[in-house]
Amino acid sequence: MRSLVDAQSQADPKFKSTFLYARISARAVREALVSQKGYEDSKLPSRQTLGEILNRLGYRLKKHKKPSH
Repeated sequence: MRSLVDAQSQADPKFKSTFLYARISARAVREALVSQKGYEDSKLPSRQTLGEILNRLGYRLKKHKKPSH
């Protein structure tokens, strides 16, 4: 998981936090674990659980803004 997220993360630009901000969603991490790392979809935790795991590992996932119409 770290190898997928580290490539998409950056430090807090104001250095107010030790967390790394990931420009990837938990859903995208889950999909990459299946497509790139060969994990079985049914064996992986839910998207929400993956997000919580990433938070515990020190990542903060950025919320993707929906385009306004």
